[in-house]
Amino acid sequence: MWRRGLLVIMVAALPAGAANESVALLFGAADYEGAKAALESGQEGLRAGEATLWAAQLADDPQEALVLLREGAGDSRLPAAVLTRMTLEIADIEFALGRYQSSLKTLAPMLGASQPDLPGTVYLRAGLSLRALGNLQKAREMLASVKPQDPAFMLARYYLGDIALEQNDASLALRYFEAAAQAEAGAGPRIAGGQWRAYHAEDNEPAADRLEQELSRSAPGSLALLEIRRLKRVREEELAAMGQPKDPVELPATRPSTQGRYALQLGAFSDRGLALDFLRRYQDHLPDLHIDEVRDARGQ
Repeated sequence: MWRRGLLVIMVAALPAGAANESVALLFGAADYEGAKAALESGQEGLRAGEATLWAAQLADDPQEALVLLREGAGDSRLPAAVLTRMTLEIADIEFALGRYQSSLKTLAPMLGASQPDLPGTVYLRAGLSLRALGNLQKAREMLASVKPQDPAFMLARYYLGDIALEQNDASLALRYFEAAAQAEAGAGPRIAGGQWRAYHAEDNEPAADRLEQELSRSAPGSLALLEIRRLKRVREEELAAMGQPKDPVELPATRPSTQGRYALQLGAFSDRGLALDFLRRYQDHLPDLHIDEVRDARGQ
């Protein structure tokens, strides 16, 4: 299957009939062929729209899933909650395929209708699509629209913190991460990783070190801890790369010194790793070569 686990929350949110429970149990046990067989043999026990949602989840190709979901979403006889879930599934698949504008366009009718009971996942997906498109201000507005009692609130606050870090506002990021931690009744590894990055951005190394030690004890194999250690290695390399060369080039005594008057930019990279690779490749030939970090108007 092409993206296991991304749709199961939406499907499980539907009222569970016997056939639905059978498919869900097989799916949860990673018996996808068994789940397909159960779906084909027990569709009469599924409520309206459930079969389409499960078929899309079990599809081997995202385009096949999109066809199924779009056909289902075009059936106005289905309950409003089911149509909302189908629309969200379409937006999720478009996002997973990197088609952020299409994902946003899929959600636009729901967002434009100003429905008071709109699920927070709609605002969450719209916000992440806007972020991927570079519209950080609008992304923040969408994420901030998720209400505290909504299950998507924790993730919305986490990504608001992530955006605040992109915009060099570590203090605001910490407040968002704290709100996310409170919503989850204790900071999980992902949120703790965000807090570590914010402390690090504030140069609060004691707090960052304490958080890393706590994660080492409570979640030693977590992706957040692995990311923290990767970021520390990258930062060490960057600090070395951005420092002044140990042996600057000596200019001939017969020529006037022009050091400090001019700088020649040899490259521009959005990927830190590529910038470091460029530096390592040419630093022996250009002893003055170093990296300067800058951000554009979008905070990138």
